[in-house]
Amino acid sequence: MRPATTQARAVAPVARSIFWVLVSLIAWEVFQAVRAGTAVPKSSWALSPVDLVFLILLPAFAAFAFTRLFLVVSQSARGTLNVYAAISSPLAWMFWLGIGIGMIGHGMHVAAHALARSLPDIYIQGEFASKVAFLDGRAGYLALGFGFFLITLSLLLIGLGSGPRITGPERLFFMLGSLATYGVVFLYVGIGGGQVIAAIAAAVVLSAVSLWKLPLSEITSDPIGAVVFPGTFLAGIALIVWTVIVGGQPTWP
Repeated sequence: MRPATTQARAVAPVARSIFWVLVSLIAWEVFQAVRAGTAVPKSSWALSPVDLVFLILLPAFAAFAFTRLFLVVSQSARGTLNVYAAISSPLAWMFWLGIGIGMIGHGMHVAAHALARSLPDIYIQGEFASKVAFLDGRAGYLALGFGFFLITLSLLLIGLGSGPRITGPERLFFMLGSLATYGVVFLYVGIGGGQVIAAIAAAVVLSAVSLWKLPLSEITSDPIGAVVFPGTFLAGIALIVWTVIVGGQPTWP
């Protein structure tokens, strides 16, 4: 068998898993845009169909995609699927903890946002409304972002540099996917969620870990590096320029 064919087959499971991660994150972004324009239900249902469906399906889809990628990366790094590496190692605990925190944060944000939109005007300035707004715009985004950070950090530490190199259109696809997912997610959590400092700190840490594991000339030739580093690094630079250098609090369009 030719080496090129062997390499293509070796990278295929990782590439397919990354593809589903990209799809799940893009679905999350589309959901945010659709949900923002959804009217408050006037029937007996407390949530709109968009909220109800994606509150259940979207977190499960994203968790499945990241879990599949984690298991594939663990297997490719060791040559076989090691139970300790997938369940009991410190990096595995970091990954599973990130999955749990991220799903809790997503559910907290969606539920609090739906509740805030349903409050009568008389309660908008009250103490209850301020608590709901905190769960929606602060605690929910912070938990979601922290879980996303732990998931990504564990994938970088486990899989960066362990898989075959990617070239050509596949490399370009991963890099563009990084901008459309990691780039948008960091900007959204930082700006839309009001967590600018936390988003900058997370982007700095993930970028530093990426460059620590692989040199800059090779980072986008690695499947994990190509899908994490470009979007994370450029989003971090954009947030730093927007808030620290230019000054002022950016607003989400």
